[in-house]
Amino acid sequence: MVYAMREMIQRYGLFVSLGVFALVLSACAPKAEEQTSSPTPEPSANTEVKSEAKSGSPKGGVPEVDDPEGKKGRIVFVQAGCNACHMNPAVGKDYPDLRGLYGSKVKLQDGTEVVADEAYLKESIVNPNKKVVAGYQPNMTPYNYLSKEQVNQLIAYIRAMKDMKPEFVKEEVKTQ
Repeated sequence: MVYAMREMIQRYGLFVSLGVFALVLSACAPKAEEQTSSPTPEPSANTEVKSEAKSGSPKGGVPEVDDPEGKKGRIVFVQAGCNACHMNPAVGKDYPDLRGLYGSKVKLQDGTEVVADEAYLKESIVNPNKKVVAGYQPNMTPYNYLSKEQVNQLIAYIRAMKDMKPEFVKEEVKTQ
């Protein structure tokens, strides 16, 4: 009988200890009226961040877009690692900024100009060193492993940023 009592105390002692511990923790938590009376942040700070995200991105980075296909393209852009070079505050001037690119004229290393349309962007994603933008090095890795759908989503993302102003612009290289 004594053995059975000892075993019962050991088993239920753990539960009692946990219950006391939970009770102590709940006593330390703020009461409901204390939580609701805490001050809220100034709305101007929140509004400012949101407006920066709409016009591009706060302090560089990967801009938000409204277009549904563009949003999917933004995900591919990050997952494929495009943001490691393009529109990255650390190396932004070393790689073309894609904001405002779609539909614009692009000067290439060979001196020709092309319009950054779907065909040019597709070729630049799949075979990026074929037509290199003037002033940049041909060092982009081909993304020919992406599916056709992913490439189209990336193009939709770039198209959705066509009205944004580039933040990283390389000084124009003078050709002789």
